[in-house]
Amino acid sequence: MTTHRFRRILSLQSTLLAAIPFLLVAVLNVFLLLPHIKEDVESGQRELARAFGVAMDHYLSAALTDVKAVAALPLRKPDYFGDLQEILDAEVEASASLNVLYTVLPDGTIKAAGIRKDHRHTERDHRALERTSLARDRLFRDTRHYAGIVWSNTFFSAPGRGVSVAVGVPSGDLVVIGEIDLAKLIGSLRDIAGSTGQEIVLIDHNGQVIAAKDGTAPSPPRFLGDIPLVRRGLLSEKPVSGEFTLKGRTLVGTMMKSTHMGWYVLVTQPVQTAYRSVVITTRNVAAGALAALLLALSASLFLARRLSRRLEELAAFARRVAGGERSPRWQKGDIAEVEQLAEDLQSMANEIQHREQQLMESERLLRSITDHAFHYQGLLTPDGTLVDANRTALALIGAEKEAVLGLPYWDTPWWNHDAELRKRLRTSISIGAQGVPARFGATHLDQEGGVHHIDFSLSPIRDEEGAVIYLIAEGRDITDFAQAKSELKESEERFYQVFVQNDDPVILMKLETLQVIDANPAALALYGLRHEELPRLDVKSLIEAGDLERIRGALAHHDGSQGVLQRAVSYKAGGEKIVISFRGTRIRLKDEELVLCSIRDISEKLRLEDEIRATQAKLIQTNKMSSLGMLVSSVAHEINNPNHCISINNTVLTQIVRDALVRLLALREEEGNFSLGGFPYDEVLEMVPKLHDGIREGSLQIDKIVRDMKNFSKPAELDMQGTIEVNRSVENAASILWHHIQRHTDNCRLELARDLPAVQGSQQQIDQVVINLVMNALQSLPDKNSGVLIRTWCDLERTTVNLSVEDQGSGMSEEVLARLTEPFFTMRIDKGGTGLGLYISSSIVKEHGGSLEFESTPGRGTRVTMRLPILKD
Repeated sequence: MTTHRFRRILSLQSTLLAAIPFLLVAVLNVFLLLPHIKEDVESGQRELARAFGVAMDHYLSAALTDVKAVAALPLRKPDYFGDLQEILDAEVEASASLNVLYTVLPDGTIKAAGIRKDHRHTERDHRALERTSLARDRLFRDTRHYAGIVWSNTFFSAPGRGVSVAVGVPSGDLVVIGEIDLAKLIGSLRDIAGSTGQEIVLIDHNGQVIAAKDGTAPSPPRFLGDIPLVRRGLLSEKPVSGEFTLKGRTLVGTMMKSTHMGWYVLVTQPVQTAYRSVVITTRNVAAGALAALLLALSASLFLARRLSRRLEELAAFARRVAGGERSPRWQKGDIAEVEQLAEDLQSMANEIQHREQQLMESERLLRSITDHAFHYQGLLTPDGTLVDANRTALALIGAEKEAVLGLPYWDTPWWNHDAELRKRLRTSISIGAQGVPARFGATHLDQEGGVHHIDFSLSPIRDEEGAVIYLIAEGRDITDFAQAKSELKESEERFYQVFVQNDDPVILMKLETLQVIDANPAALALYGLRHEELPRLDVKSLIEAGDLERIRGALAHHDGSQGVLQRAVSYKAGGEKIVISFRGTRIRLKDEELVLCSIRDISEKLRLEDEIRATQAKLIQTNKMSSLGMLVSSVAHEINNPNHCISINNTVLTQIVRDALVRLLALREEEGNFSLGGFPYDEVLEMVPKLHDGIREGSLQIDKIVRDMKNFSKPAELDMQGTIEVNRSVENAASILWHHIQRHTDNCRLELARDLPAVQGSQQQIDQVVINLVMNALQSLPDKNSGVLIRTWCDLERTTVNLSVEDQGSGMSEEVLARLTEPFFTMRIDKGGTGLGLYISSSIVKEHGGSLEFESTPGRGTRVTMRLPILKD
C-alpha cells in the first residue's frame, strides 16, 4: 500500500472538508431556491392577471348595463323617437364606459349617434356618421338575427379614436350599439401593475394586442400569436406560464383567459428582474463560502505542519525505546496526546523487561504444573515425534518416559489399538504443522485393557517468525461424561418426539427472559412462522404486553409447576390478532429452567359467542326499527292534515289582508299615517306580505319533509327499470336529515354536478343508501366544527355516475374497514346501531350494478364513494 506523509494527508483532507460546504450551498441554491422563486413569480403573475380580469369584467359589464338601459326604452314611441339624439348624448355623457352610442333602423341606417364631448368631430362629420349604413355590418346583422346581446371583435374606431369593442342589444325592431371606451381600461392596467415592474397586455382570441400598460394598440393591432407562450394560452382554459423572447428581451410571463369577453391577460416581467433575488443571494453566499474556504485552508496547513513535526519527534523517540535504550531523553511539548503517547512508550519498555524475568520463572512453574496435571499431555515436533509426556499420561499405559520418547506419536501405546484413530491422528499432525489446531474424540486403553473416552486436542506453538516449532497434545478423560451424554440424548429424543407430534401448538421458552427456543409444527402453522425465524423471534411480537406480564406473573407465582391464563391476546406473523388460552409448565433441561407452553386458539370460539349475543341484540333493534317505520308513516299523515289547513287558511288570509291594505291606503291618504298592531302603516304595508310568504314557505317545507318521510318509510316497489336522479337522492336526504345536520355540524356542503346522466334502478332504494351514508358521516363527527362534504360527478372513463360522502370524523382502522359491510357488524351497538345499514346499502348498490368504496385514516376522517353505471340508450 502506498504511504504518504502525515502533513500531506492532513492538508488534503482539511481542504476537502472545507470545500464540501461550499459545494453543498451551490447545489441547494440551484435545486431548492430557484424552483421556489420561479413558483412565487408565476403565482404573483397569476394573481395580477386575475385582478385585472376582474376589473375588466366589471368595466365591460357596466357598459353593457348602460346599453341595455337605452334598449329597454320604448324608442319607437313618438316622445322618444323624436328625442333620440338628446337621449343618446345624455346616456353617453353619463356612462363611465361608452364612447359612442348608435340607434340603428331595420335597414341598417344609423338613426342617431351619441358621441362623448371629448371625442366629437365636426357637425359635418357627425351628420356623415348618421348617414352611414350598417346593413353589411356583422354586429348589426348578428344582433337582429339572434335577437339577443352580441359582442363584436376588436376594431379601430374613428369616432372612438382607437381600438374599440362594441355590443349590440335589440330594442324592438331597432338595434342599439355601444362602443366601449378602452382608455379607462388602460388606466386600470397602470393602477394594477403599479410599481411591481411588470407589464400587462390585453389580447383578443386572435392573438391581437387590444391594450397594453402604455396605451391601446396601434392600428392595425400588433399580433403576438406567433409567440409560443401566447399560442399555448389561446388553446388552454387554464393559466399558462413560461419564458419567451420579445424584441430581443427574455421575459417570463403568465397568460390566462377572461371570463366575460373571452379576451386574454398576459403579465410579463424581464427574467433579470424576476430572478434578481436568486442572483443576489447566490453571489453573497458564494462570497461568504469562498472566504470561509480560504480561512479553513490556511488554518489546516498551519496545524498540519506543526502536528507533523511533533509526530516525527515522537517516532524517533519510539525507535530509541524499541532499541532497548533505558530512559531515553524526551523534550516536553504542549500537545497532551503526544506527551501521553511518549509516556506510554517508556512504560511499555519497562514492562517488557519486567516480563522477561517473569517468563523464566513461569517456565519452571509450568513444568511442575504439567507433571501434576490430571489431563494427559505430550509435546511433539511438527513431524509427529514425541519429545515429552507428563506423568498422568505415562501412568495410564504403565510405561516409562524413556520407552516412548522419540517414537512417532501414532505408534505409541495410546494409539496403536485402533487403525482409524492412528490415521486420523497423522492427518491432524500434518495439518497442525501448518498452524491449524485440531480437536476430536478418541479412545485410549489403560494397562489393564480398559477403554477410556478422551477429548483430544492438538495445538501448534509458533516462534517469533510465526513458524510452528512444537505441537501440544492434550487429552481429557470424559468416560463418565460420555456415558451420561448418551443417556441424556436418548431422553431428549423421546421428549422431542412428544413435542413435535403434539396436535396442540407448543412453544419452548426460557423462564427468565421468555425467549423462544423451539416450537412444534402446530405452533409454526398457527403463527405463520418458519423454524429458521425462531432464534430472532421476540415473544413481545406474539403476545400483547399486558397479557405477557400476566403470563410472567402466573409463572412466577404459582402453586406447583404450572401457570394458567384462560384468555390472552396474541398476534400472528402477519399482524393478525387472535385470542389464546395459555398453559405453562416449568421444566429443567440441560441445567436451565424452561417453560413448556401449550397454546390453544380460541378466537373463533369467542367470535361465535360474541356474534350470537350481538345477533340477538340486533334482531331486537331491527324489530324496533320496523315498528318505528310504521310510526313515522302514521305521524307524517297526522302532521299533513293540519299543515294543509294552515296552507289553505294562509291563502285566504293573504287575499283578505291585501284587500284590507288597499282600503287602508285610502284612509292613510285622508288622515295621514297611523299604526296597526304597534307598527306604522307604511311598515305594515311592507311587512305583511313577507309574513304571509314566510307562513307559505314554512308550510311547503313541512309538506316536503312529510312527503319525503312517507316515501322513505313505505315499502319499496323494487322498480329496477325506473330512472334514478342521483342529485335528487342527495336533495331528498338533506331534506329528511335537516334536523340531524343542524344538530351535528355547522359545515355541511353540497357540490352537485349539473346535467348528470340518468341511472337505471329504484330511486327510493338509492335514496335509502344516501340517507344511510350521510347519517353515518354525521354520527362520526367529534364536534360541530367538523364538516361533511357531499359531491356528485360523472366519470366518463368508467361510464359511471359517482357520489361521495366525506367526513372529518375519527376515521377507522383497516381491520374495521374490512368488516364494514358484514351483516350485524357495528361499532355503535351501545348507541342503537344495528350493523345492517352498510350491509343493506352495499346489497342495494350491487343490485344496481354499482360499487361502494371506503377510504379512511384514523383521526382524520372517512370518504365513501358510490359508483353507479350510466343508463345506456
